[in-house]
Amino acid sequence: MRYIAIDVPGQGWRIWSTPVQEWWGETFPTYPTALLDELNGPKRTDQIMKLLRS
Repeated sequence: MRYIAIDVPGQGWRIWSTPVQEWWGETFPTYPTALLDELNGPKRTDQIMKLLRS
């Protein structure tokens, strides 16, 4: 998997990009299942932006 979610105590969930070895995006209060599925799958920009706004 290229992107994984890691629980950061006291902050929430962060997405880690394994190819570039750095955090991707902001902290999420809940596990970002749909976003991870999109990032590791079809990578449709419109769908990713929609998920980030929700």
